[in-house]
Amino acid sequence: MRNNTNFDGSIGNYLMRNNGFTVGFNMPNALSGDNTFALPPYAKRMPYLVDKYPACPKDWLRSEGIVKSFFVPVLEGKGMWLDFNENENHTHHIAIVISVQGINPITGMPCKDAQLEQYIEKCPKHDIKFGPDRYCSKCDYKWPKQNYISTTATPRGMFWLDGFRTVEGIVRQYILTAEKMKGVASNIIGKDKVYAIGLSFFVSKEKKPKIDNELNRGITYNNQQFFYPIQTIMSPDLIMADWDVDWNPSKPYNTNTSAGAPKTGGGVTTSYLCSNSTVNSGDPTINSGTYTNTAKSINILSSGLARQCKNTVQTKKLEVAAGSKIGQSVYDDPEKLDFWHDKPESIICISYCSEKEATEILNKGEINIEGHKEGFLKEIPVGN
Repeated sequence: MRNNTNFDGSIGNYLMRNNGFTVGFNMPNALSGDNTFALPPYAKRMPYLVDKYPACPKDWLRSEGIVKSFFVPVLEGKGMWLDFNENENHTHHIAIVISVQGINPITGMPCKDAQLEQYIEKCPKHDIKFGPDRYCSKCDYKWPKQNYISTTATPRGMFWLDGFRTVEGIVRQYILTAEKMKGVASNIIGKDKVYAIGLSFFVSKEKKPKIDNELNRGITYNNQQFFYPIQTIMSPDLIMADWDVDWNPSKPYNTNTSAGAPKTGGGVTTSYLCSNSTVNSGDPTINSGTYTNTAKSINILSSGLARQCKNTVQTKKLEVAAGSKIGQSVYDDPEKLDFWHDKPESIICISYCSEKEATEILNKGEINIEGHKEGFLKEIPVGN
């Protein structure tokens, strides 16, 4: 029995991976106050594959086709941010559409389809022409250029998202709370919200140009090179002298660094968990088509990986609220939509539960989904 399970992701496998794309889940302390804060530090959490644990709740999405489903143990009252920096190593540029409980944290719009959108001339909510700088008179705020974050726009090493976008350069921190009235999705889409985070990964049609110096991953200040990712709480002022970067040329990307970061940090993660979104599978053994994931029901494409335990664990429903302000930008994509493929290459779903509930799920056992190590040779004589 697991009584004191350590869910610290810094001592284990922190990144969730699917089809060559990754995301890391961080759970720092919640910020408090009216100031605009710099980026919270790394606080890595351990992820688990839903399909391995039959005691997972029945309403958690199971992996299927291009969808891979994980769960993360969390603590009520903590903050959250999503780390996408590893995707910068992909051969193509990456765009990510994000869904937090069924709404897009960049636009506040419900997630109905996993697709990339840009807003150039008209407000997508009211279908009227923008004023200056994409200002909508009916919304009474300025719209972002697009509903996703991308490596074409985000400075290298700053590919992350810490909260709900408000105005340019400011997000409000994701906060995990049991207070339904504070949930952003609960206020926008009500009963249609989902208790999960979804990320849809899109790729560019062409490969990225090769970088001559692959180690050039940060910024230069006073003739000194600083390397990312470097996310921490610090003064809103850019005090470079206080930075302490532990850099090893053989390991240019170190997610355990605790050095500082500029006030205007971060990119935005594209996550998507959508209602009525179409998933196309290249596997002829899988019934590809439409899956729905609402608060009331989940329709799995096929039941092959959705093995259920009669004694599943019931989890407390936590909302994602908008907390204090963080200095973080969602950078405008300089490319047009035809630069990107119009369907996602990968979807990662993240459900969450309390540490106590996660321990109970793990204690009820896991199943082997690794398959035979010899593959198609499993029934054929091998060796000398």
